[in-house]
Amino acid sequence: MSVMFHTLSPEEIEELHCELRSQLPESAKIYSNISNHIDEILTGFEVIVDQWPCWTCIMLRPTCPELVPQYFKNYYICHTRSIKDFKFFIQRPGVVDWSKPATFTGIPYDAVSTIQEKSRKDHGQVTCVEHRFMYCWNKKDIPQPEKIPDGLTLTSLRTEHAELVCSHWKHARKNDGLLEYFEKVLANFESSAVVDGDGRLIAYICMQFNGSMANLYVDPDYRTSNLGVALLRDLTRKLILKGLTAFGFIKTKDSTFINTCQKIGLSWIPQGSMSWLHYKPGQLRPNRSWPQEIQSHAIAEKKEERKKVYFNAMPLSYNDCLPSTASADFVHVTSS
Repeated sequence: MSVMFHTLSPEEIEELHCELRSQLPESAKIYSNISNHIDEILTGFEVIVDQWPCWTCIMLRPTCPELVPQYFKNYYICHTRSIKDFKFFIQRPGVVDWSKPATFTGIPYDAVSTIQEKSRKDHGQVTCVEHRFMYCWNKKDIPQPEKIPDGLTLTSLRTEHAELVCSHWKHARKNDGLLEYFEKVLANFESSAVVDGDGRLIAYICMQFNGSMANLYVDPDYRTSNLGVALLRDLTRKLILKGLTAFGFIKTKDSTFINTCQKIGLSWIPQGSMSWLHYKPGQLRPNRSWPQEIQSHAIAEKKEERKKVYFNAMPLSYNDCLPSTASADFVHVTSS
């Protein structure tokens, strides 16, 4: 009987971590997530592979729901060296709990149709698909700093900024765990920010758990000050000086921002590009032989599970972070 998957021990995770480091920058996303798993920043997950030690597919999946951060409930973080193998791996019994809502990240574009077909057969629904290009600083030299206007200071975000940052992104990513997410991000990862003479936050960029640069914002009064480029360069410099990979995920249709990143010096990494998927299971069909109260409870439980869908696909740049009717001091711009 063939083994459906292998759950890695702590020693094997360390071995995999070293192997992924040798495969940077293509492996940057899964490498960063496993780094956070090892450092107990991303808790409640286990690491499985299709086979060991000659793996082709990796997945971080929830194993202790009470320890998983609210933002990452029902979350599957994927990586593969073979699209063909991944299509089989993700459908193996026991790999994914298809009875519950799920968010899949790190899915190769050509494997999206496999999940869509699986969903269709099970009367489920893929409610959202977001494709991203990976852009990375892949040069030996460090980007030169960008001059910022007089009266402004280049600094970093602090944990007390989490609530403000959360307020900017809550319209783009509805999730009960968003504040906790940003608190952990600002406490554990690098960021860059610009403040005025009174200490008011003018612009910023931070990172995600997956190691990517994201959440670029600029105050509308400073859109012509080139602060977006200054922040990208500054955070890239910080990451490189720490020996980390500086990369971000950009919407595939955001040609303006793609051009900006290319001008700064970021390069497209085809093997790192991927998709995020949002999955909801099919409606529960209770056995008619069950007592009525059990049928009702089963349906109610399934409906409650369907509500618990979380999504984390924050791009490096997001143009529509605020609804058109919202008023706010901060409006995101792509590059200026």
